[in-house]
Amino acid sequence: MQRSELSPGALALVFGLTFGPLASACYSGSAADGGGSAAAASTGGEATAADADGGGDSGGDSGNDATGDPPPALPEVPAPTIRRLTAAEFKHSVTDLLGPVTFSAIEADSSQEGFFAVGNARVALSPAGVALYEKALADATLQAFADPARVPTIVACVPALPTDTMCLRDAIATFGRRAWRRPLAASEVDRYLAIASTIGVETSDAVIGLRHALWGVLQSPNFLYRVELGAPSPADGGRVRFSSYQMASRLAFTMWNTLPDEALLDAAERDELLTSDGIINQATRMLADPRARQGVQNFIGELYELWLLDEKVKDPVQFPEWTPTLRQVMRDELLARIEDVVFTAPDDFFSLYDSQKVFVNNELALLYGLPAVDPDSFRAELLPEDSPRRGLIGSGLMLAMNSLPARTSATARGKFIAESLLCRTVPPPPPEVDTNLEKPDQQDPGPHTLREKLEPHRANPVCAGCHNITDPLGLALEHFDTVGRYREFDQGLVIDASGALDGMAFLDGAELATRLREHPEVARCLVRKLATYTVGRVPALAELETLAVLEDALEIEGNRFDRLLFALVTHDDFRFAHPQASMIAPDEGEMP
Repeated sequence: MQRSELSPGALALVFGLTFGPLASACYSGSAADGGGSAAAASTGGEATAADADGGGDSGGDSGNDATGDPPPALPEVPAPTIRRLTAAEFKHSVTDLLGPVTFSAIEADSSQEGFFAVGNARVALSPAGVALYEKALADATLQAFADPARVPTIVACVPALPTDTMCLRDAIATFGRRAWRRPLAASEVDRYLAIASTIGVETSDAVIGLRHALWGVLQSPNFLYRVELGAPSPADGGRVRFSSYQMASRLAFTMWNTLPDEALLDAAERDELLTSDGIINQATRMLADPRARQGVQNFIGELYELWLLDEKVKDPVQFPEWTPTLRQVMRDELLARIEDVVFTAPDDFFSLYDSQKVFVNNELALLYGLPAVDPDSFRAELLPEDSPRRGLIGSGLMLAMNSLPARTSATARGKFIAESLLCRTVPPPPPEVDTNLEKPDQQDPGPHTLREKLEPHRANPVCAGCHNITDPLGLALEHFDTVGRYREFDQGLVIDASGALDGMAFLDGAELATRLREHPEVARCLVRKLATYTVGRVPALAELETLAVLEDALEIEGNRFDRLLFALVTHDDFRFAHPQASMIAPDEGEMP
């Protein structure tokens, strides 16, 4: 029996017990409001306003902008907060609970400060978003329960009759413990037991009743939001300490991008995650688990905004080689590079910035000027020593993703390097500024290279604040066209790809890649980005010392990313919130 076949009374029971007024407050108010109602909804009505005082992060970047105006007042930073699961966290979690399912649309994530985790801590879920979750989870549970042989893999006990209360209670409690990342209170189990029993009796099918109960569990804010508020700990001088179950959630979503497994929840039940030794033991185990690859890939995907690749179109007449299969292998290659240096052969993460090692199939090999193989395969290759293509900024994905449909974009490519690799703030273009580079030059109507077309923008004081940051970096990659293919000329004119990065000259993109690997800011930037991604907000002034410790640990460990991740989650500050941190840290480029 489908949901629409249930009686109005049964439907009212599902939605009244699953959502209720507190859940409505959470969905409409969200963490962005910072009020007690959001916290109460996300903790089954048990939290107080004091628990979530401070609300969502209203912070942004600070420091002087390129116009010389004084910096804005530094906003208050919240202490612990709640935030909605990102789309990736949601899908991974549902899959872990129900097995493989096909997902219908849910409300899109909001990227702020470069990460969905930050946006989802600030932006409220719309009423339409609630409806999308309802449908997505209805579809997912229907798929999962469609095969009777699959049901025992989802729940601890499969009821034979709607009156099999003990079995239903066990099924709901064990499923809910994983879904909510904590044990359900007896009253909470009773709430969903009432749904299962009522619908099971009406449909004469205990499994249908159980599916509706689990559908309700998954629609709860306790599943859809990460509730990591902590509480003052007298044993720790009154510092706000995350509970053992909240630590299980923090570890799992940080390292695996999904919910905790049973082993992690069992450790939380024994309160082992309140101690450094307990966290070290679990973090060691979790890094060795294949799900760690999923977690690192998600961080990289957000850091480098890989989701933008699907939106990129190219002029089909000029660039017929821009195919869906080429886009996919470009993404696969970038992730293969990351997996190779982080997991397969752990090494200096920043070797990615100037490495000549690539991963290709024949389609991508052709773009890179490498020979095809028979049979075709996805494989590791080394670029020639004198290749002008080198490192991350020479990858097909980065070059194509930061270009326009018919031509390159030095501004977009330079912005990626400045923001993603060096943590420098690129100001937005002024309102109503003319960004058209294709207008003919009345004094010299002949062809011009992109460097020549950009000169007026760099000379214009209104535009220079952005272009002086981005263009010297992006122009270094002008030897690569909009799909990432090497070229010597632009409109028949010789390309000049030379420039300088903080006084370090380079002749082309290959030399810029080397300068980036050697740059003193790249390690600090990577640490800052990982911290922002992990906590869902910009680091605060009180956390700068912790970031410095992590940066030192990264250097000591040979710049290995897996060791940086381990150092972050096992650092003492990962177990505590920072209510005393009242100011946002300045941008890296403006730090003393």
